[in-house]
Amino acid sequence: MMTNQQLVINNFEEKLKVFTHAVNGELTKEEDFLIANTKIPTDTFNVLLSKSPNIKNAVQIRHGINNFSSKEYPFSVWIDAQYLNNGWKRLMQEYDLKETERNTMMKLKNTLSVDQRISHQLTITNVKSNEELLKYIEVFLSLFEGTPEKKALESYFYKFAQIKLGSEIQMFIGCIDKMAVTTGLLIESKDSYGIYDVMTKETFRGKGHGSEMFQFLLNQTKDKQKPVVLQASDDGKNIYKRFGFIDVGEMIVFE
Repeated sequence: MMTNQQLVINNFEEKLKVFTHAVNGELTKEEDFLIANTKIPTDTFNVLLSKSPNIKNAVQIRHGINNFSSKEYPFSVWIDAQYLNNGWKRLMQEYDLKETERNTMMKLKNTLSVDQRISHQLTITNVKSNEELLKYIEVFLSLFEGTPEKKALESYFYKFAQIKLGSEIQMFIGCIDKMAVTTGLLIESKDSYGIYDVMTKETFRGKGHGSEMFQFLLNQTKDKQKPVVLQASDDGKNIYKRFGFIDVGEMIVFE
């Protein structure tokens, strides 16, 4: 039986696969790890994801890390806290990778009892057109204002082909008077739905727009029996708990 942590990891793996494919990047998938290499210097989308506490393909992992290093591509490593044994710790130390954040893995058993949206401050649209995609990107980039990562993400989205995402991926923008102020991403995998990129422009925060988008996403699930997973920062945990999500683990990020 699949554990709650594996549900989170598998859905995140699906996200990495489709967003690497969307820019014709390179994906290395093994039993114990996945490496998403977009061939663009962005640590947001260049990711080494641990899928097991047991490292079976250390040579290939090192090859992937060395490939990032030789191209001077930043990247991040995501490891379930339960997988972070001496083998993975030694690998992080070998490449001088430091812990930068911890996210709480969270799960909602199903969406059978999710309330309908009460607030309608936003006009929420499924991103289909190029104009809508540009609005999504604008909100996404606003969170990286003043950082080197913003330029890398601009390069990423310049190569981005939404048509390659597939029908299991739904991107949404929430607008006020035609101005996009928040985004949301819903990914359906075989065993779960995953919620990502619930982002709100800084000047519009604290007004409930992110919560409204989040509740909207929960209402977009077609299979109401299927669980929903996400990874939350400390700021978002209490919001998600109000919707019935529970803590199921912790993901540690190294850079």
